[in-house]
Amino acid sequence: MTNATLIEVFHDGRENRSSKLANTRNKQKKRVEFHARLQERVIGVDMSTLKSIRWQRLRYYPKTRLYPTVPFDKEKDKPLRHPTPDEVSKACELVDRKFFLMNFGRVVLVDPNDEDSVIAIMEFTPWDQLTETDKENLNFISTFLHQSKEFVNPVGSSTRSWGGKMWGIGWRKSQDFMQKFGRYIKAFPPSKMEKFDKLFQQSKLLGEILGDYYRVEASIMQF
Repeated sequence: MTNATLIEVFHDGRENRSSKLANTRNKQKKRVEFHARLQERVIGVDMSTLKSIRWQRLRYYPKTRLYPTVPFDKEKDKPLRHPTPDEVSKACELVDRKFFLMNFGRVVLVDPNDEDSVIAIMEFTPWDQLTETDKENLNFISTFLHQSKEFVNPVGSSTRSWGGKMWGIGWRKSQDFMQKFGRYIKAFPPSKMEKFDKLFQQSKLLGEILGDYYRVEASIMQF
């Protein structure tokens, strides 16, 4: 091999490396510009957005089924049986392989099908970084929800593959005229009326606490 050939090979290799580096920098620049545009147009910019954001790319798995071997009634939209321990184990392996847990920082989930759409903004605050007021509020909310289970009907179904029960408590801006609002309230004897009234008199304070938190979030998200 001649010296000229050696020089030419070396030169080509250097060009390839330079081209790859340029492509990488170009992709990084486009990503930064894309995030900046989303933050300005979709999320909103204020002092709170100075905190670092974890931009999370997503991928849809529309045909993924956690329990593909469990018979499913399409008409009734429910499984015909509970998954076996082996099926649950395989589902866990699938989740570990294709999904991951987000549990820290401020995370922005961008819609992979619409670059101008944000699916969710989540901010995780470690317990030791909460203020005393935040801790008192969370304790008040969780205590209220736990005590209210005595007066609220649980929602559950034996056909649900995951089992468990849920107690439905919510707040609404308005309701239709003559609409039955208390259908989830559990029937209880007159002897518990005072306890029921005392507990749900606290709902006003609970609503104010939640409203304040929503108001803070609304100040940084402008959809």
